Amino acid sequence: MRGTSVERRSNVPAELSSFVGRRHELASVRAGLASHRLVTLLGSGGIGKTRLAFRVAADQERGLADGAWVAELAPVQVPELVAEAVVGALGIRSTERGSPTERLVAHLRSRELLLVLDNCEHVQEAAAALVAELLARCPGVRILVTSRHALALPEELVLRVPPLPMPVPGRAAGSPEALMHYDAVRLFVDRATASWPSFQVTEANQDALAELVRRLDGMPLAIELASVRVRSLTVQQLLNRLGDRFAVLTRGNRAALPRQQTLRALLDWSHDLLEPRERLAWARASVFRGGFDLAALEAVACDDDLPAAALAEVVDGLVSKSILVREPAEVGGASRFHMLESLREYGDARLAEVGGVEVHAERHRRWYAGMAATAAAELFGPAQVDWFARLRADHDNLAAALGRLARAPAADPAHDPAHDPGAAVEGLRMASTLQHHWVMVGRFGEGRAWAERLLARLPPSTDDEPPESRVARAAGEEVAGRLAVLQGEIDVGRPLLEQSLAAATAAGDPTWRAHALHGLALASAFWGEPAAALPLLEEALALHGKGTDPFGVPLALVQLATVHATLGDPDRAMAYAEECIGLSEAASERWCAAMARWVQALVQWRLGRGARARTYAREVLRLKEPFGDRMGMAMSVEVVAWAESEAGRTVEAARLLGAVQAALDSIGASLFGHLHDDHDRCLARTREALGDAFDPAFEEGTLLRFDDAVAIAVGRRTPAPTAASGDGVRLTRRESEVAALVAEGLTDREIAERLVMARRTAEGHVGHILGKLSLTSRTQLAAWVADQQQDQRQELRPEHRLEPRPD
Repeated sequence: MRGTSVERRSNVPAELSSFVGRRHELASVRAGLASHRLVTLLGSGGIGKTRLAFRVAADQERGLADGAWVAELAPVQVPELVAEAVVGALGIRSTERGSPTERLVAHLRSRELLLVLDNCEHVQEAAAALVAELLARCPGVRILVTSRHALALPEELVLRVPPLPMPVPGRAAGSPEALMHYDAVRLFVDRATASWPSFQVTEANQDALAELVRRLDGMPLAIELASVRVRSLTVQQLLNRLGDRFAVLTRGNRAALPRQQTLRALLDWSHDLLEPRERLAWARASVFRGGFDLAALEAVACDDDLPAAALAEVVDGLVSKSILVREPAEVGGASRFHMLESLREYGDARLAEVGGVEVHAERHRRWYAGMAATAAAELFGPAQVDWFARLRADHDNLAAALGRLARAPAADPAHDPAHDPGAAVEGLRMASTLQHHWVMVGRFGEGRAWAERLLARLPPSTDDEPPESRVARAAGEEVAGRLAVLQGEIDVGRPLLEQSLAAATAAGDPTWRAHALHGLALASAFWGEPAAALPLLEEALALHGKGTDPFGVPLALVQLATVHATLGDPDRAMAYAEECIGLSEAASERWCAAMARWVQALVQWRLGRGARARTYAREVLRLKEPFGDRMGMAMSVEVVAWAESEAGRTVEAARLLGAVQAALDSIGASLFGHLHDDHDRCLARTREALGDAFDPAFEEGTLLRFDDAVAIAVGRRTPAPTAASGDGVRLTRRESEVAALVAEGLTDREIAERLVMARRTAEGHVGHILGKLSLTSRTQLAAWVADQQQDQRQELRPEHRLEPRPD
């Protein structure tokens, strides 16, 4: 189905502050995207490329069948992982055969969407190669790039992002009202009043303010950093302090572009105004990628010069001065923070000046290696959901820690980790502890890439290879092999798993020997040899009981249940699944329990017990909800649809089948092969029962939010009738609610408050409704709603007519 069916049509970050100006640039980018499939926004750091791109993406989302998506490339340190980063950003589970680029092409080939690649300059060649491939093979995809360098592709339209409009030099401000026509001034005032509500532009400060934004070259980041100082300094004081700094810098670095001089000067000035401990925290926090919490910052940054006891106050100061940004959502009950990329780069340069990069990067690596090890031990337990969220939130930091061990430090070319087995062993140990994380979040390709890259750093195996190196080799080969099998690449995965089995056997390690056998069993099942998988799984189960991985036994039980179900032995399948569920319940674990319960749902269905299969499938949906596992949940909704069709509730079955199709389309996946016969029988039976009514019901299902489809499948509510126009165009439940509120005269902000959603989401709904109904204004939409209500009243009137009372 088309992407209009998908609930999550965008991952564009919500705006945390108002968007000021850029009307001309927005129009230019929109026009550029209308005539070119590749547009690159070019400009120096701090000029506002990312913010402009995100606003364009948010605006374009509503008009594209499959929305708008952002892939942030700043954290990507290894060019080979550029495509994998985009795979992750789009939420594609790596279940398909082929390279990350091939999976992207398969996912995007028939879609119509805007893809934003943010911060490409450090991986320019890899990004250009990926973009060229997508443009050639995915005709409905348009790409918006932000970079300090063009990609140099023939199809590329390069738009340079200019500074914000500012007052003309040498001309008096005129009046506060006249000054506010300049976007640079408006941005300063907007951010200044957010920092200090009493701030105003007056005749007394207007000339200083005009000169200040000119000195800042109209650069948004520089203006925002300066504006927060109005709490303690007047505009004239700000201007005086900046003036000396810029004069010194201009004389000292004539080779730099003026705006680069301005940003560096502004950052130098902001840095000098900080307390010494705040400067340390800024520099040391630059080793993080993405976000971080206080516990991580304490482990990485604190020492005698920056005591842990003072850290909370220091972070509060950096947040108030716009150096750190507090993220809107907590993870695991802890607040998280991040820095804009330009500020992180500046902090990194400051850290390098004092020779602190190596020390704090190594602390960072140890912290996240420790986190991975702790998560591996605790993920099968009551904290599973919290750990799942933490590992997802810290994905970029985990990758940075792995990257440190997987490549040679540029500062010391003579040191090659290819001849440093200690670094490779550490890296493989960390990558293997994350094995279940790679599977849970669907990053098969990325986990495999790290394992393969680290394996390549190990020297060839010898008879006298140290035990710790042999075990690390076995672990790395098993992770790479199993993930290859899960991607369907049996010819690649099976040899790796056989090598892992040999290495683990030689090392006498039961954990990785069990995992290797388990992986080989999966390969047999994928290869269509389920009977051959049984002895492998039985041996793996016995070994897992002696191993250290708490997931080992439950996962082996799930796979044994699956194989027995495939072989037509329902009693053994149910028994193995029930044993797994018992272990999971004892540990308050949900992931393995959900997989086992799904196998039981399948067994019950094939035994002809549709109602019981539906009960089991509904439990799977409740168990998997915290993980957002679209693939696993879609398979469970599918089983519910089979049961509904069998029970004669064919309209509900058709809607659910449509919702499943939309969900699978959204992740570029399809039902597992052994489910095709059941699916086809349900589809044929439902279509025959409904006749011409099947297609509208199925299409209505594709228009459901996936959360609504899950709610219907678990029986929390029944599908509400949707409004339809005269030509059969239907609105979803949510769209009908929004349309009704528009008819009441509510603004987008009021609609957002009423329905508990972001204002941008409300705007998107209104725009999509207008487009769907071929309307051009809210007034027309209000009239349409009134007509629909009138039609409904007329339809109800004969049934509920009041008879005249006798005299």
